[in-house]
Amino acid sequence: MFTEYRTTHQWMHEILASHGFGSDRLAILHGGMPQDERERVKAAFQTSPKDSAVRILLATDAASEGIDLQNHCNCLIHLEIPYNPNVMEQRNGRIDRHGQRQKEVLIWHPVDGGEQGKATIGGHGDDIIRALRKLESMRADMGSVNPVIAPQMSGLIEGSLKDLDTRLAEAKIAKARRFVRAERELKDRVAKLHERLLTTQQDFHLTPEHILMAVKTGLVLAGRPPLEPFTLADAPARTVFKMPALSGSWARCLEGLRHPHTLQIRPITFDHTVATGRDDVVLVHLNHRLVQMCLRLLRAEVWAQDDVKKLHRVTVRSVPDALIDGPAVVVTSRLVVTGGNHHRLHEELTVAGGYLGDKSFRREDGVTKVQQWLDQAKPMTAPDSLFDALRVRFERAQSAILQAVDARSKDRLKFLTSTLQSRKQQEIADIGSVCQRYSNFPHPWSFKFPHPVEDRTRRNERARP
Repeated sequence: MFTEYRTTHQWMHEILASHGFGSDRLAILHGGMPQDERERVKAAFQTSPKDSAVRILLATDAASEGIDLQNHCNCLIHLEIPYNPNVMEQRNGRIDRHGQRQKEVLIWHPVDGGEQGKATIGGHGDDIIRALRKLESMRADMGSVNPVIAPQMSGLIEGSLKDLDTRLAEAKIAKARRFVRAERELKDRVAKLHERLLTTQQDFHLTPEHILMAVKTGLVLAGRPPLEPFTLADAPARTVFKMPALSGSWARCLEGLRHPHTLQIRPITFDHTVATGRDDVVLVHLNHRLVQMCLRLLRAEVWAQDDVKKLHRVTVRSVPDALIDGPAVVVTSRLVVTGGNHHRLHEELTVAGGYLGDKSFRREDGVTKVQQWLDQAKPMTAPDSLFDALRVRFERAQSAILQAVDARSKDRLKFLTSTLQSRKQQEIADIGSVCQRYSNFPHPWSFKFPHPVEDRTRRNERARP
């Protein structure tokens, strides 16, 4: 419930409390409250009803900007209609926003009351309804109508105006129609970027399982306690974990785990689908400090010396018989493409592989096939005899394996060269287009000096002792 005035705020608070809506169910918010107390009230209102009793928030306009209240609330009441429609839109935006879980948002505002539909205060209740309908229509067309409505709203509510002058709004709508095509192109571009994001996630195997494995390995390398599986209602098994006790520089990974209202330490998950729509679990994403610190350790292991290295570069895995004809080897390499001044243009991981025969190595030309081996491979504990036999075959075919890796890198580099050349031409065209567009406008930063720069420089040099 929103009101513009502190007096009305106190009056409504007394009414609600006297009718049994006070106690823990009711919280208040106004401009005179300290910031930390405001945050506690906001957290209590945003918390699930299972954990917080606060279900009614009585607020002044001090709470109508900059806070989100949509987690568990889809009903809003205006105790009065502000003269400035900006305020009304700000209030509505507290619950009518991204993240609202209900299909419908209910907003009430006062109008003139009367018997059998006849207004008793000024006789302009229908005028307000008609104005609000126009407001909604224009908002649908142009997104904002504040400059049009604000100067006329006071007269409309007081009864001196019967209708709105919408000529300015109509002119803006006509102008806005010229941008429809640009908006459509922007949506297409966003769709392409989203598709590219999904492709990148697939190419780099950015799945919750892989991120979890990287964190587990990083904690082992750092000598830290492991993650503990945690059971959370409606969450799949082994997708939620309890963060271990961390100290030193790793203690910063614990920031943000406390619930803003209950102050309880929450578990973590690496799965976006598990964390969506709930506040009793913390999403550990790629840019989370825990993931970044673990990845930093893994990256350092790539360049570590053999005598201090903690990770092995070789692993033995099992693959379903339907995908493979015999013992095989897969080599993962890092391909970096640099330009002038050794500027890195592209970096990726490439895979090459083939079959380890008794006497020879046979390269698998199908990159998709090799990738299937990696995707379907499962960890296994190889007996020493099996590992020694595979090592003998690998050492015997090492030269041929390196040739296969080099051939794969050259094939990939040939494709990337063509791609980078196309990107270069596109960027040249884009820069040329921008330069051409701005060449038709005068430069606001152009200055006229009283003397040529060269003459002024020479005069300064002559003036030096």
